[in-house]
Amino acid sequence: MPRRSTTQVADRKDKVVEFLKTHGETPTSTLVRELGLTHSQAFYVLRLLLKEGKVREVKRGKVAYWVAVE
Repeated sequence: MPRRSTTQVADRKDKVVEFLKTHGETPTSTLVRELGLTHSQAFYVLRLLLKEGKVREVKRGKVAYWVAVE
């Protein structure tokens, strides 16, 4: 059963999308560091945003970069 979306998750999603719009293509590690998220929180939020079509993942080797979809 999927988790219910909480206000915390919604706030994190908004922060991630805003950060990506401002800074452009960004690796996951930078999102974790700059937004004060754990890796688990970052990946959970990014996967939700990916399903919603709000971000796009670009892989370069082992590093995943994220871009906000306009």
